[in-house]
Amino acid sequence: MDTALFIAIITAVTSSGFTSLIIYLLQRHDKKVDKEAENDSAQSRMLLGLGHDKILYLTDKYVKRGAITLKEKRNLKFLSTPYFDLGGNGDCEIGCDACFKLPVVSDDEAEVLDMNLKRKEYGLEVLEVK
Repeated sequence: MDTALFIAIITAVTSSGFTSLIIYLLQRHDKKVDKEAENDSAQSRMLLGLGHDKILYLTDKYVKRGAITLKEKRNLKFLSTPYFDLGGNGDCEIGCDACFKLPVVSDDEAEVLDMNLKRKEYGLEVLEVK
């Protein structure tokens, strides 16, 4: 009796139907893993793109102003480090390097410089920096 049961179990396990079921389940699992990896890759690319946009915006602003605050410098370093770790390109590296070489000003001085840029843009009189 035990031998017949053993043979029946071996036959069931090695039958094409059971093997097909196992293969189907493995393939379904692999598709799920591939889809998750594809989504992770898309999310990484999206984050890289958003980081690129934000870093370019900030570096252009600081270079145009001609100065940077300590808070802005720290924030730029905080944004750029993971961006470069993800494989960001040289566009942002050039802007970051330029910003890190800018003179450091206080928050109030930066506000006046920003206001003067806007005033120039609108053709108004420029205020004096204290």
